[in-house]
Amino acid sequence: MSDFWQDDPQDGAKFSWDAWFYEGMRALRKLLFRYDFGLPDAFWRHMQAAFEEFLAAMRILLNTIRHREQVRNGTMPSEPRDSIDIDWDD
Repeated sequence: MSDFWQDDPQDGAKFSWDAWFYEGMRALRKLLFRYDFGLPDAFWRHMQAAFEEFLAAMRILLNTIRHREQVRNGTMPSEPRDSIDIDWDD
C-alpha cells in the first residue's frame, strides 16, 4: 500500500497530496536517472538541483492551496501563520 493515505483509508483518513506528488516525482526521477542517455555529469547535477527546487515549489503550492481551502471552509488551524520580517540591505 502506498503512503498516500495518512492512515488506513478504511478508517476515514484523508488523502495526502504531498505524499502522492512526492511519490510520483520520485518515480519520474528514478526513471530519468536509471539511464544516463550519454549526457554529461553536469547535466545530471543540474537536473538533481532543479528537481529539489521543483519539489520545494510544489510544497509551497500545495500548502497555499490547503491554507486557502481552510479559509474558505472556516477550519483555520488554531495557530495563525507567523510573519517574517526581512531586512533588505542595500
